[in-house]
Amino acid sequence: MNEIHHIRSFFALSCGEDLSRKLADDFKFLKACPGIKPTPFHEYHITLKFLGKTSVDLLEKTAENLHQNIGQIPSFSLKLNTTGTFPRGSHPKILWIGNRHIPLPLQQIVLQLNLLFKAYGYPREESRFKPHVTLARVKGEVTKTCIERFIHTEYQPTVLRAKDIIWYESQLSSAGPEYIERMRIPLNMEKGK
Repeated sequence: MNEIHHIRSFFALSCGEDLSRKLADDFKFLKACPGIKPTPFHEYHITLKFLGKTSVDLLEKTAENLHQNIGQIPSFSLKLNTTGTFPRGSHPKILWIGNRHIPLPLQQIVLQLNLLFKAYGYPREESRFKPHVTLARVKGEVTKTCIERFIHTEYQPTVLRAKDIIWYESQLSSAGPEYIERMRIPLNMEKGK
């Protein structure tokens, strides 16, 4: 009898090295804020759908469908021009940069992922999709000054150019998560911007 192998996985847009380095530089002051743990820049991404525990067989079962449906969606650009926290208010846990406007191709990708994986028992996300990059997590007592500085920092808005989506495996360890690319699904560059 074959044992089913599972991984912890999610779909995301990678920020790429150049954009990630720029974001890390723009918000480097967060390193000096007690109680805040910046996300290593090489982990910057925008999560599109979190699956959690996933059978490795699902990669093979869905590959053709993913390439066929997602591959027809045009590539696009997403301006990262808004900072915020989750939750909003006096006790945030996550500091992020993103955009409140969701381009149509990004909406289509999220819809396709939700439709496909619903058939395999993965529920649709309860909360409304908010494209964002997690820049840091709050891991202790943090001053209101640091949070306010983050929210009100003047920075040059940056643009993420989405050419593909990635199915990542997330391996957790005491050093933090490690993200391993399992599948890359190119978007339609001919239709895109």
